[in-house]
Amino acid sequence: MQTTEQKLLFIDVETTGVNPERNGVTQVSGCVQIGDDVRETFDYFVRPFLQDEIEDAALEVTGINRRQFLQPDHPDFLAVPGQHFEGPREIYLRLAEMLGRYVDQYKKSDKFQFVGYNAHSFDMPFLRRFWEKNGDRYFGSWFWYPCLDVMLVWAQILQPVRAELANFKLATVARHSGINVDESRLHDSQYDIELTRELWLEARRIINRSSDEQKAWTQGELFG
Repeated sequence: MQTTEQKLLFIDVETTGVNPERNGVTQVSGCVQIGDDVRETFDYFVRPFLQDEIEDAALEVTGINRRQFLQPDHPDFLAVPGQHFEGPREIYLRLAEMLGRYVDQYKKSDKFQFVGYNAHSFDMPFLRRFWEKNGDRYFGSWFWYPCLDVMLVWAQILQPVRAELANFKLATVARHSGINVDESRLHDSQYDIELTRELWLEARRIINRSSDEQKAWTQGELFG
């Protein structure tokens, strides 16, 4: 049977809080991978919707100033090099156009795998709600569900040594797996997705290696 190359969308979002209903997206970064080839990358800074709550604790994590969300012609607007915030509608249209270059939205068998770190409980719900706030209820037409959550993959891999890790944050797991981590770049979604993809590739190598060594097991053995 002929199979098509797997379509992966590695994605990370930064937000104004932890609740996708109340809070909004401020940055979305990632890459499109078809098979083993990265076809394109993206990194967008997003001006929250007017109704989105902006929490100070979230801004402390990302290093973003509220004044950056203002329109450029506002007297209090703060410009930061490399961080050009655009309206949520513009970013939604840009993302949808990109997805449409690789996936037929109306073909049920043609979708992206949504890949991220803690994506199941954070990135995917936030992006789904971002779609809905833009008047589009068909986020699921682009992606398989459930997503591929790199955090959960590594929870299985590191199960024997879980007590050695102070927490299970992206940087902690990356360091434990031997990946160099630049502390100054954490919580920039562009950098976080680089770490996430490195962890995914390393996990895939470990899984492929261990599957060759796994002892055969027959259904029915568990309870004798």
